[in-house]
Amino acid sequence: MKKIVVSSVLAALVLSACGGGGGSSDDKTANNAVVPSGNFDAQGMYMGTDSNNDTVTGVVLDNGTYYFVYVNQATNALGLVQGTATASNGVFNSADATDFEVTRSAARHGSITANYVPQSSLNGTFTSAANGSASFTTAYSTVYDQTPSLSAIAGTYTGAGATFRGSETVTFAIDTDGTVRGSGPSGCSFSGRVKIHGTKNVYDTAITFGDTCPNQGQTFTGVVSVNGNALIAAAMHADRTEAFVVAASK
Repeated sequence: MKKIVVSSVLAALVLSACGGGGGSSDDKTANNAVVPSGNFDAQGMYMGTDSNNDTVTGVVLDNGTYYFVYVNQATNALGLVQGTATASNGVFNSADATDFEVTRSAARHGSITANYVPQSSLNGTFTSAANGSASFTTAYSTVYDQTPSLSAIAGTYTGAGATFRGSETVTFAIDTDGTVRGSGPSGCSFSGRVKIHGTKNVYDTAITFGDTCPNQGQTFTGVVSVNGNALIAAAMHADRTEAFVVAASK
C-alpha cells in the first residue's frame, strides 16, 4: 500500500446523530445473524475526542469487546484501540487494551479505566508503558439502536485504509448479501463478508487480502459500523499483532 494523507477522513469519522436505515427481522434471519444472550450495559456506539486531539469513533459490543477508531489530520494518524472490558455500576475497565497505531506500524499494549452512563457517555483514560496516558471523552450515539440491515448499509465507500504494511485511499464496497470487496491504487485488493452482529446496528466482518498485497492471504476479523454515509471498519489479525482500519464515506 502507498502512503496517504488522512485529512479527508475527519468528515467520515465525525458521524451525525441521524442516518443509517431500517431493516426487519427477516433481514437478520436471511443473513444468519447471531443474537447474543448477554446485555453489557456499557455497549453502544460512541463519538468524541481524546487528549491527543484525535477524533474518536467506535463501538462497545454486547459482550464487552470494543473497537475505537481514531484519526488526526494534523499528525496524519489513523489507528485503533481494541480490547475487552468489564462494566458495572458505571465503572468500565480493560486490562488488555491495545493501541494499533497502524499508520506508524506500532502496537502499544495498555489498559483503560473509565466511567460510563448507559446510553449517554463513556469517558476515561488509556494508559500504556510506551506512551503514557491519554484521556478521552465520548458521547453515546442512538444510531447504535437503529434496526440493523445489510441492504441499508450496502454501497461503495471511499476513504483511508491502513495496515502496518502501509496506507492508501481505498474503496470498501458492501453488497446487499454482505459480500465485501475493496482495493487501492497500489493494486492491493481485499474481499470478505459482513453479517449482522445481533439486534443492534453493528456488523461482524472477516476480510482477506489478495495476492498483490503485502498481507497476502491473511484474514483480519472485527466489526463494521455505518452511520448514514460514513463507515468505519476495524479488524485484527488472529494473533492481535496487526490491525486493518478503514474510515470512509459514500
